[in-house]
Amino acid sequence: MRCSAGALIAVALCVSGVVHAGQPQKFLTFDSHMTSSEVKGRANEYVFVWGATGPSLGAAFLQESPGVVLGAYFPYSRDPDAKRGLDYWKSAHPAWVAYTCDGATPATMYGDTNIALDVTNTDVVAWQVGNFLKRPAGTNAVALDNFQFHNDGHICGSKDASGRFVQRYRPVSYDMVYAQDQVQWLERIAAQLHANRVKVVVNHIPDLSPDGDDPASPIVKRMVQSVDGILDERAQLALRDPHKSLLLAKLVAYAGSSGKWMYLLYQLDDLDRSSIETAVANYLTMAGPATAIYVSRKDDAYGYQPDFKGFDRSIGDPCGPAVAVRGAIVRRYSGGMAMFALPESSSVSVPVSGIYTDIDGAPVAGSIRLVAGKGRVLYTHEGDATGCAAS
Repeated sequence: MRCSAGALIAVALCVSGVVHAGQPQKFLTFDSHMTSSEVKGRANEYVFVWGATGPSLGAAFLQESPGVVLGAYFPYSRDPDAKRGLDYWKSAHPAWVAYTCDGATPATMYGDTNIALDVTNTDVVAWQVGNFLKRPAGTNAVALDNFQFHNDGHICGSKDASGRFVQRYRPVSYDMVYAQDQVQWLERIAAQLHANRVKVVVNHIPDLSPDGDDPASPIVKRMVQSVDGILDERAQLALRDPHKSLLLAKLVAYAGSSGKWMYLLYQLDDLDRSSIETAVANYLTMAGPATAIYVSRKDDAYGYQPDFKGFDRSIGDPCGPAVAVRGAIVRRYSGGMAMFALPESSSVSVPVSGIYTDIDGAPVAGSIRLVAGKGRVLYTHEGDATGCAAS
């Protein structure tokens, strides 16, 4: 998919109309570096934990924030135990292993050694559901990592009961049969987990398939309708790629209209104030009632509470949808405003009507100049009219 600045603006204008209080909402990747005292002090700040570690912290989270979603982490199509290699599976369940097209090399994904399994095998699905239902106590969701429609593991087929290799997929990155198999697996898994009152969240990056993962695509609709939430681990691409900006805005809108959560993870080159402010500003231009944000340094270990440098301060309710202003997207909130310059724009000057302050309390009026891919978040001055009244 390709889009112009005009198309990107048009999408941004129509995706941000849902009114919600108390943005930005936040989530955590993992709680592995948190203590019980930290959870008790700050658990109510988070709506979701992608990988919750178990009973003790889970109980503390639920006590502080009864509605929090606590995920149990699983790689969606791989053996969760990396210590079990090919010899184990050839002995235990030889027909469960997914192979590359030479029929001998086991498929692995994303650079790890976990053996990929054939998710079209009903025995594999039953085994996975059993694992998911035996998730750590205190978790109420299953978090399925790396669910994609492209074939990163170069999976080609599996072996039948006689040991003969049976090819199912073409040796290409994107095969529609492969994509259809993945979403059908998700539908089966989700139906069984939902029957047991377990939520389902997938980590899915919406930019790796030929159709761009546009929500107009039937396969994307099937994915969204199957799950309770989607985590995008590469939301930062929206800060520099106009096509990603369009995709993300459209997917957030579609997920929100379907009552499904979107969790946007921005992995930033630097965790300085400007970078974090830009990520939060981009997020706020499209945030809805079921949208949350996390920030981290690029490729850093997860598990820490993010430092938003103060930009997690509540900005209140959105006054309405975002609007296009001179090559930027601007959205007003009851407690301020967010603006983001489109990645393919030149430097833009955004007018500021009303009295606002920056995060430090310094007054801002007149206009703000933004370079492409940068954003700002402003706040209403205490005692002045709300951001909505100033719009």
